[in-house]
Amino acid sequence: MRRVTKKLLNLIVGLALIGLYCEFVIYYIVIAQCSWPTLTNTSNKEVLKAFILADTHLLGPFRGHWLDKLRREWQMHQAFQAVINIHRPDVVFVLGDLFDEGEWTNDQQFNEYVDRFYSLFALPKDIKMYMAVGNHDIGFHNRIRRKALQRFTDRLKSPLVQHVVLKNNHIIVINSMAMEGDSCNMCTEARRQISLISNKLMKCSKNVENCENNNYNYSQPILMQHFPLYRKSDAICTEPDAPPLPERNKLFRLKIDALSKEATEYLISKIQPRAVFGGHTHHGCLVKHSYKSNEFLEYSVPSFSWRNRPDPKFMLVSITNDEYSVNKCGLPKEATLISSAVIMSLLLFFYVFTIRKIGA
Repeated sequence: MRRVTKKLLNLIVGLALIGLYCEFVIYYIVIAQCSWPTLTNTSNKEVLKAFILADTHLLGPFRGHWLDKLRREWQMHQAFQAVINIHRPDVVFVLGDLFDEGEWTNDQQFNEYVDRFYSLFALPKDIKMYMAVGNHDIGFHNRIRRKALQRFTDRLKSPLVQHVVLKNNHIIVINSMAMEGDSCNMCTEARRQISLISNKLMKCSKNVENCENNNYNYSQPILMQHFPLYRKSDAICTEPDAPPLPERNKLFRLKIDALSKEATEYLISKIQPRAVFGGHTHHGCLVKHSYKSNEFLEYSVPSFSWRNRPDPKFMLVSITNDEYSVNKCGLPKEATLISSAVIMSLLLFFYVFTIRKIGA
């Protein structure tokens, strides 16, 4: 009886340690292998450390199995908290599709959605978070209800256009669905706000006194949104986490899979970004753009969710007013977690019921 009790105790302790490793420790081991990118010249400059993720797609009340929801959201929660605890960013940007079913929910369901998001992706008070709205949050342009747009704006503090100034770095966060290019109220207001920001930055770039009036210094802005800028497809993407073939060659539906050419040229002419970050495709892509005299890189941020890809990613970006650098970081793969749990469990059972028996 004593031998059986000891075996049972060893088994329980071993399974608990395996659970601790697979549900907690592995996130810290994997995420600690990525670091903040270095910059060439940081003397007398404040470095802004930005953690960027996209497409969390929290399941809502209509689709998906409850176990799928519980499992994947727990994994994202653990990964997010590991990033925060290890890397301590200054700011977090979430580039749309926070929710998978946001456009279909009533007000009570949406409020529960938001509360769950803030619980899963909780932050210390000294770290700021900014959200870009995605099509799954409020719907594509022709399906957006005014009330759905307003409640996302109010609860997530995400207006049509945000001009964020952090350590003298200008970040412009926009609502991609407001770039449709028609005369709807949302689109008209978004372009009005972009023009106002553009005028302020243009005046600031030409005269330092105009910057002082706005309590900031000039630096070329960084644009963040949900959609990619105009491109015909992902065929130009050569990153290891680019879409697989033949999906990569599938033509984009403009204004659904990417911004139109007109909207892209408008944003670039007004904002003149030094870099652009977007989500939406769930895959990685690095595109070099050249519009007139403005050359810049566009980064597609892969999904942070295990439901959308087997190897979720996020980005760590170091930024000063004249330089930036990007590191793309991976999360533990779900297949790795499962195989690790199975192998360690088999070894545990072998140890408890075979080796211990031989030793006895």
